[in-house]
Amino acid sequence: MSGAKIAENLTRWLLRKVKGNGSRMARNRNPVAVVAPTSASARSAAAFLKKRLAGAVTTCSLADYLALARAPRRMVLCPVGWSLEREIDFLRTARERALWEPPGEIVFDAIEGLLGWIPPPPARGRRGARHSRERDAVLLLEGLVTSGRARAALASDARLWIVEHPRRVRVNRPLMERLHKAGVRWLALDPVILVAVLASPRLAQARSRWKHLLPAGTRLWIRPE
Repeated sequence: MSGAKIAENLTRWLLRKVKGNGSRMARNRNPVAVVAPTSASARSAAAFLKKRLAGAVTTCSLADYLALARAPRRMVLCPVGWSLEREIDFLRTARERALWEPPGEIVFDAIEGLLGWIPPPPARGRRGARHSRERDAVLLLEGLVTSGRARAALASDARLWIVEHPRRVRVNRPLMERLHKAGVRWLALDPVILVAVLASPRLAQARSRWKHLLPAGTRLWIRPE
């Protein structure tokens, strides 16, 4: 084989290598979690969304997502259920357990000054806690928040609790309900960004019943049954 032919083949190989690495880097820059009631339904939803999602995809149930040490910040909710009520209940659970707002600007700036640096809040769709709430007592809970730690925090006057991320909270559901009744409101310094909801036609038709659970402007994608 001539030197010119070897050089040509080497150039083609390098171009394919660079293109492949570039594609992987592009996917890794926009990772997304496809979250459904079960891991199996999440995998099914991800297969349906394959052409729509450009980034690397993590498929999991909501419970598994919250248990991951590291997970994509961006999320697509896929409330696949046996009934409309179960699908709406899944969205409600996601709202209560994962879709927490970032702090408002005043609180956010104060915490940033204290910690030195925190992730920037989402640019759109999530304005953070209302300024009227910033006069309330605020409790900053760094690190892992367990049920025991949450019960101890309930003894304070603060009902505006700020954590690093919803995944850093390991509180059982009965206690979460108790905290909600006590007026506790969770905020996250590094909140989940909801990309879209993948809905069945029946869920899409009942949007007026659940749209208040999600950030304004949440995109709705339809999956035929």
